[in-house]
Amino acid sequence: MTVPPDKSPDRITPGKAMEPPETRIAPQPPRGDFQSHMQGAPAAPSQPAAPGGPTPLDLARQSQMQTAGPSFNSILAQAKNAQDSLGTVGDQLKTPNLKLRRSQTHLVKNKLTDANTYIRAAGSKLGIEAPPMKAHTGSTPIERFLSYVNDGQEQLLAVQQKLKDISASGEDIRPGDMMLIQVKMSQAQQEIEYSSVLLSKVIDSIKTILNTQL
Repeated sequence: MTVPPDKSPDRITPGKAMEPPETRIAPQPPRGDFQSHMQGAPAAPSQPAAPGGPTPLDLARQSQMQTAGPSFNSILAQAKNAQDSLGTVGDQLKTPNLKLRRSQTHLVKNKLTDANTYIRAAGSKLGIEAPPMKAHTGSTPIERFLSYVNDGQEQLLAVQQKLKDISASGEDIRPGDMMLIQVKMSQAQQEIEYSSVLLSKVIDSIKTILNTQL
C-alpha cells in the first residue's frame, strides 16, 4: 500500500523564522540624540514679546475703589460741599426776572424740602437738637425757597461744628451711625444738585429770551 505524500503546511518550529529572509526589516541607522535632531528641524514661529507696561490685571487693581469707612473728615467735607451747593442755589434764586412754571416750582420745593429733611436727620444722629424750621417769609415761591436755603445752611454749619467738637474731644461715633450720616449727607447733596441744575436751565432760557428780544 502506497502512502500518499504529506501535503500539510510546514510545521512551525522554534528554530524556523516566521518570515522569509528577504522580507525582514533592515535595521535603521542610529538617529543620534534629540538635540541634534531638533537642530535640523524648522524653527518654530516666534511668539510676540509681551508688551511693556501694566497688564489688564494691574489696571483693574489700580482702579479699585477705596473701601474705607466714613470718617470725621469725609463727613465734614460732605457738609461743606452741601453748604457751598446751597449757596449756589441761593444765588440762582436771586436772579432778576426769574420765573418758574408750576411744574418747576413743585420740583424745586420738593427737592429743597427733602434736602433739609436729610440734613436734619444727619444732625440728629450727631446729637444736634435743631429748632423747628422758621416760618416761610415772603409771599412768592422764590422767597419761600430762599427760606429753605437759609435753614439748610444753618443746619449744615451746626453739623460741621458738631463734628469738630466731637473730633477734638476724642469721642467716637458708632460705625453704623457714621455710615447713616454719610448716606443722609449724600442724599441731601443729590437733591441740592438737582435743584441747581433745574434752576440753571431756567436761567439759561431767560437769557436766551432776553437776547432774542434785544
